[in-house]
Amino acid sequence: MSKEEYNTEKLQEVDVESISSGSLSDVYENAPAGKATNFQAYVNVVSVLAGAGTLGLPAALRDAGWVGLIILALACGMAIYSNQKLIKCLYYDGRNRLREYPDVAHAAFGLPGRIVVTFFYNSIALGGPVLYLILIGTNIYDLASPLGCTITVKQWIMIAAAVMVVPIILTKTMREVAFLSIFGALSTAIVVVIVMIASIINSKDIGLVVKSDGSLEPIDHEIAVPRNLPLALATFAFSYGGNVVFPHVEESMKNKRAWNKIILWGTLTVTVLYIMCSTSGYAVYGDIVESPIYLNLPGGATRTISTIIITLHVLLAIPIFLTTFNLQIESAVKLESRGFSTTIEFMCRAVTRTLSMVLVATIALFFPYFGQMMSLLGALSDGMLTFVFPVVFYLKLFGFRKVNKLELLLMLLIVIVGTAGAAVGTVDAIKELIKAYRGELN
Repeated sequence: MSKEEYNTEKLQEVDVESISSGSLSDVYENAPAGKATNFQAYVNVVSVLAGAGTLGLPAALRDAGWVGLIILALACGMAIYSNQKLIKCLYYDGRNRLREYPDVAHAAFGLPGRIVVTFFYNSIALGGPVLYLILIGTNIYDLASPLGCTITVKQWIMIAAAVMVVPIILTKTMREVAFLSIFGALSTAIVVVIVMIASIINSKDIGLVVKSDGSLEPIDHEIAVPRNLPLALATFAFSYGGNVVFPHVEESMKNKRAWNKIILWGTLTVTVLYIMCSTSGYAVYGDIVESPIYLNLPGGATRTISTIIITLHVLLAIPIFLTTFNLQIESAVKLESRGFSTTIEFMCRAVTRTLSMVLVATIALFFPYFGQMMSLLGALSDGMLTFVFPVVFYLKLFGFRKVNKLELLLMLLIVIVGTAGAAVGTVDAIKELIKAYRGELN
């Protein structure tokens, strides 16, 4: 019997009533032994969460007004709670640990559950590289144009895709690309600090700021823009996305009982980073703030350095996303178990991964709009995966009777807010994309 068939059989044998609502101590004894310390796990959580999406948060605050900070705090709390429940679902049967997010969906709702989660997961695995190719093309164009280069944004996108297909083909497993996420977290933090300092310097007076072209511009701030709150929640959801990876982070830990504390402090750490970036950006640039925020900086060393660092970050992040996507395909077709020679297996892998990059590049060429794509991706996928599904799966696996009334009310609130935000945010993001495509945005 194959490992996959064994796991499926074990899922069918599960007795939901066998697990208590208390400690998971007995289950941890059967879990895979990890080597990572609590600090290493904390770094991994921060590295997964802190990405280029941070630089779009000032624009989310622009759309929602200052009340968006309350939405950000709400998203933070929902993310912490849902990610704690997701990991607990891995141990729901009281005997064996499930391996990853789709396994939880399968245990809760069978094959339909796995299909739905896989769809949303793959929309991130493909949507992330699309988003990053758009940002890479735009950034390199902005850097090269002043030097007299006539290559367009779309041509830079094609060049970047052609360059990055090589490491994607040569990278066989996630282990070989996981360290890149640490560079992403560090680069984002560096750019946030640079942007904060530069934006404060560029603020000449209350209600007046230096634009990227050097001219002075009056700015306005809104307390609240109710219609845009779901769209802001979608952007925040994108910034808290990453729980598809968290089961693997928790699996690597020596002390798995510390997960709740790790996800709490890791999420709070990136939230502090988000607040620093969003408040400073919106306070200084107000209604003219752009996504990503460093586009507001006047031309010079600060903008150039920020652009280069983030471009390198997203360039190196593409293999993380596409390797994950392609590994699913290769696992589904059982590439390694077909008995192919090393050369034939490599050629099959090369063809599959090249086609995935062609697909991603094609989408990026038709929709080169970073801010709108970030909102759509956050609403469509991250909102459901981060907030809604973990709570729904927990209730299905553990039952309503295992949850007290106050916690049940909290869960229902998360599901309602997450679903409504995802639905309205998706519609709004699509409308914004259409406007951007038609050139109707200011």
